[in-house]
Amino acid sequence: MGSNDAASGTAAEGAAPLSLEAWRFVRQMLDDLTASVEADAETELELLEGLRVLGRATALCSELSLDVDAEKPWFFSMNTPARLIGGPNPDGEYFLGMIDGRHRYRVGGTRGTSTYLGFQVLAGTGLTPRRMASHVSDRELDVGPDGTFALVLAAEEPSAAELAGAPWVQIPDDASAIVVREYVADRSVEVLAELTIEPLDTPGAPPRPTDDSLAEQLTGMAWTIAKLTTLHKTIRPELLTTPNELSTATGADLGAADTTPDNLYMLGTFRLDPGESLLLELDPPDTRYWSVTLENIWHECIEPRRRRSSLTNAAAVADPDGTVRVVISADDPGLANWLDTGGRHRGFVLVRWLDHPVAPAARTRVVPSPEIAGLVGTGSR
Repeated sequence: MGSNDAASGTAAEGAAPLSLEAWRFVRQMLDDLTASVEADAETELELLEGLRVLGRATALCSELSLDVDAEKPWFFSMNTPARLIGGPNPDGEYFLGMIDGRHRYRVGGTRGTSTYLGFQVLAGTGLTPRRMASHVSDRELDVGPDGTFALVLAAEEPSAAELAGAPWVQIPDDASAIVVREYVADRSVEVLAELTIEPLDTPGAPPRPTDDSLAEQLTGMAWTIAKLTTLHKTIRPELLTTPNELSTATGADLGAADTTPDNLYMLGTFRLDPGESLLLELDPPDTRYWSVTLENIWHECIEPRRRRSSLTNAAAVADPDGTVRVVISADDPGLANWLDTGGRHRGFVLVRWLDHPVAPAARTRVVPSPEIAGLVGTGSR
């Protein structure tokens, strides 16, 4: 064998300097975030969950940063049955397609019967902060008699033949992703949407990674991991010092690229001693969807597959006056609207709703758990 690097299988000296440096940055970021988790955790459980969130965020961010083919993209779920990080709606589905505004796409599928379906195009590349470039809700979709729909995403308006009857959604040259949100009020009866994304133009040969491109992806991955694991520090951190209260959260509070105009929120924290419950009295908004969700301190949904930590309007039981009284506690009071903290002494409470610009009236108070049954009018399970 000769000494040729390609033949010998060894990299040339000094090869890939940017990517190697970016990978060192990923490793340093993970070390720094580990230290941050250690510093912010108040209990061993919070430490363990924080480390797990860090690992789950790394898995998600490697997928959305490294597994990218903008000429021929696909939709992938940002959540798994176990991975529900970043403050998602556990009664929903989130799909992401990584795109490039210099290309054109046809997004389509079957609408199904889920309560809500929305499409959000994000713009911004590299380390530029993401912004919402366009948004299409299900009420703007032209759904055919067979339940199918289509949208064409492009910077310039395609020809009538290319549109083939689908509406044109204009996207900027720096468009970088399309986020799909689907909310489900009752999974036992609602049918989820089926989604496709196809290039409008024939893709070229698969691009090979370059030192520049991989370094940019790894750097973006590191910063996105940091974003997802420090939400408790960046989204209304003052809520940690004013527990057991709720306040309206604007899009700017939650991140303009992480919300849409038809999704609105109230946010707060719970902090409870053993034997205490938080009673949330909610005058629910007159809208097709609302929910109340518990999260741990790292904005991770609390085990919704195995624990009732989220409640939708379809499942909530209202009092005769229309008030919904939600009990948040570690102990099951046997009431219809109980949300289980799983023994966590603190965490976040998120109320989200659709298509209703005014925040619902919400009242909270901490009460001894044995007294809850006498204060809540909803029936037992």
